Amino acid sequence: MIQVETIAKSLWTTPSVTLVLNNSEQFNKNLERIILEEERQIVAREKSTPVAGLESGLSTHWLKYNVLNWQYPEITEFRQYVMEGISQFCKLMGDPKDPKFRISGISCWANVLRPGVSLHIHHHDPSFISAHYMVKTGDEVEESDLHAADDSGHTVYYRPGFVDRSHGGQASMMPSPWDDDWRISTKPIAGRLFVFPSYVRHEVRPYLGKTYRISIAMDVFVAMQNYPIYFGGPRWFVPK
Repeated sequence: MIQVETIAKSLWTTPSVTLVLNNSEQFNKNLERIILEEERQIVAREKSTPVAGLESGLSTHWLKYNVLNWQYPEITEFRQYVMEGISQFCKLMGDPKDPKFRISGISCWANVLRPGVSLHIHHHDPSFISAHYMVKTGDEVEESDLHAADDSGHTVYYRPGFVDRSHGGQASMMPSPWDDDWRISTKPIAGRLFVFPSYVRHEVRPYLGKTYRISIAMDVFVAMQNYPIYFGGPRWFVPK
């Protein structure tokens, strides 16, 4: 049975929420199977749109589909975790039942990174909330096979306002007291849903395993944004 643990904390002064799905091994294997099958079909029929340094692969089709709309029992269950994560994040700012937090639409896609592939630094503004769920880390290999790359497949989050000014260490002449605090590198952990503000810049370091790294990402728009988007079509999921 899957057990969900919720952890609310801050990146620097930036709010975030982590949901940890314990005992989720079989659940994630099912998600992996679903995503790879959908990838095969989507890549065959849709035209790629370059994104975050990628020219091909499932991530480049993110505008053409929505994981939350897929018709599988595991996706129905996953939607529940997503909605809980969003609710917990909004709770950090007020009453999640407040009409201003009503979800206008969610864009949700999957990333399948194969050996040598990375996601360049980017952000998801103007959405309100973004989230990452790790399905498969791809680290199911011997440590020696990772070529001693300590950050293989890590997601690096950059402190808002600091990514452009920090030189780090000796490059800034006199060391800045923030040089060790301007970015956080997180090891991928299967079964973890991380919810954070969409303006936080981040990247995925090159994946150097032998199989693939699979994650699900999403952007959430809420009513108080009053953003002029038509939340219809295959890209969007709108909770009922």
